[in-house]
Amino acid sequence: MDNNPPKEWNSEPEVGWFLAGLIAMTGAKTVLEVGVFEGETSIALINALPKDGYFAGIDIEDFRTADAKKAYSAKGKSIDFILGDSILELPKLTRNHFGLVFVDSAHHWEHILPEFKQVEHVLTPGGLIVYHDGIHMPDVVRLMDYAEQYDYSKITLNTPEKRGLTILKRK
Repeated sequence: MDNNPPKEWNSEPEVGWFLAGLIAMTGAKTVLEVGVFEGETSIALINALPKDGYFAGIDIEDFRTADAKKAYSAKGKSIDFILGDSILELPKLTRNHFGLVFVDSAHHWEHILPEFKQVEHVLTPGGLIVYHDGIHMPDVVRLMDYAEQYDYSKITLNTPEKRGLTILKRK
């Protein structure tokens, strides 16, 4: 993999702020981020969690910035960074555990469909799955349509960079 990935792999700052708001509004105490990259969104998610919350981030490579690594080591919070392929790591996580799952990993169908099926297993009943790039990435749009056929409701919001954020909730 490229040692200098493009900065546009980061989610817009507004995505982190929005997700932090979702944590507060839903009362989520367990959050999973699939596709951490530099960890900018992780910082917002970790900071939004209550003291007794749990955060886990999965990425195939560790590109986290110093600020993100500092957030991952915040005292008094339960936080894990899992280095590995999400499709292989997700089955190792506790079933029905995460109230909010944010996914911004690989964007091709061969990856996101099996990853989605694994994410479903770790999501709590009534939990939310939020996907980044739900407007401009054809396979992410395809997955959102697929999920809607399988008992999920969806809402897609635009983001400042026109990449989109889609929220899925099991009906």
